[in-house]
Amino acid sequence: MKRLRLTLSVFLLFSSPWLCAMKRVEINFSYVDEKAKALSERKYRKAGRKAPQVLQDLAYDEYREITFINDKTLWFDEDLAYQVQFLHLGYLYDRSVGINEYTATHSQRIPYVSSFFEFDRSGLDRTFGSSLGYAGFRLLYPIFGDNLPHSEFATFLGASYFRCIGKGMRYGLSARGLAINSGLSTPEEFPRFIEFWLGKPISGSRVMQVYALLDSPSVSGAYEFEFHPGDTTKVDIKSRLYFREDVESLGVAPLTSMYWYGENSSSRNFDYRPEVHDSDGLLIDHADGEVMWRPLDLDEKTRLSFFDTRDLKGFGLFQRDSAFSNYQDLEARYHLRPSVWVKPKNDWDDGRIKLIELPTKDEFDDNIIAFWEPKSLPKQGESLDFEYSLFWTREVSLDPRSVPRPVSTRIGKHTYEHGVVVFVVDFLEPLASRANAENPPAVNASVANANLKDVQLEWNPHAVSWRATMLVTDYSEPNAAIELRCQLDFLDGESSEVWSYQWTP
Repeated sequence: MKRLRLTLSVFLLFSSPWLCAMKRVEINFSYVDEKAKALSERKYRKAGRKAPQVLQDLAYDEYREITFINDKTLWFDEDLAYQVQFLHLGYLYDRSVGINEYTATHSQRIPYVSSFFEFDRSGLDRTFGSSLGYAGFRLLYPIFGDNLPHSEFATFLGASYFRCIGKGMRYGLSARGLAINSGLSTPEEFPRFIEFWLGKPISGSRVMQVYALLDSPSVSGAYEFEFHPGDTTKVDIKSRLYFREDVESLGVAPLTSMYWYGENSSSRNFDYRPEVHDSDGLLIDHADGEVMWRPLDLDEKTRLSFFDTRDLKGFGLFQRDSAFSNYQDLEARYHLRPSVWVKPKNDWDDGRIKLIELPTKDEFDDNIIAFWEPKSLPKQGESLDFEYSLFWTREVSLDPRSVPRPVSTRIGKHTYEHGVVVFVVDFLEPLASRANAENPPAVNASVANANLKDVQLEWNPHAVSWRATMLVTDYSEPNAAIELRCQLDFLDGESSEVWSYQWTP
């Protein structure tokens, strides 16, 4: 009875019809999986209630003025590690999602309550009925210490997007449940999480589980999320997908970020900040032990890059540059943005990492997309299972080996020779025993669609790094992207990460 009383405590202000919505049921992956399978066998119908026009017409800043009242937080007055706050409909978030609370034996829908929100600064009146619903939710945890207040570390809002942070981080890139037909000439399909089940943690538990039901015209799916917040926040994900229709592209564990410019950008914007980005590179760990780093960059047109994988160990979008001096932004604090590493837990077979870099004129659009795509796409009526972990971290690499890694890329024209472009890459050296110029590594460099005129390697004592300088000529073929590659090979048999780069003249 005690557990049941606590579960109901937040709803005592509601009338009896809400209390009758509680049902005795065991919520687990099988429960949500059955719902996903049943959805896939029916004609697609968009779920959720459409927000009133007055909410849809809100500008971004107006929408942000609708704030959740802290003492209305779910489990606020209970001695639990986790709390939940709900997000209002409005702006781009115009369709409601179902949100349920569950315990070991019961589940209950959480209804919309207008008194949970402060509207004064938004200019709206509290005229929305209890059937309105929510746009999403945020999770809170005492990430800075058990005796300190709960703080937000994860949020689910919009389509299948969600974001997390670890201790001391600021929100940056997002993850998604699934990406369908991204980077194609046909319109992209955005699956939505249409219903959630929030597991009420038992007293003393450091883990929280959330289940989600995903739906779209082509795919329905069941998702299990297990959260482990901390210095690095880990999210274990299990999913099963059912295909109503064939898809042209399937993006598994998609990551979405923003890149405007960095030290490698060929043209500078009229901006006092040296760099502006949420992520600065793609990291891929192949099964053969090769770790590849691809710095992000932009062109006037969309850039698509593909990296074949077999028995993938992991991939992620990283913010390797964590020095405030390289951003000089006291508001956005790009130096505190997390990196996200995707680690498969089951067999993902053969496939490829797809990187999409969209042109942008400012820092307000997410224009970078990365995901894994299976070589054999599923057909209508088939299903697929995926299990993986997401690590929201400030670590610069998830490779346990102490190998040199590319940390900066710079491009410029040669001072004396016309038509020669200079690419300068610094490989940070983590081992003191190799940090000298007496036994330099060999440089393994190559270029496609151009000529590699010369390669030089120097020890850079100022940055404790090896500096590889590549001189490139004969790159005048119209619309041909140049692909460069560089790796350092040491006498002890170790090799650096592979620097891989695409440049368009």
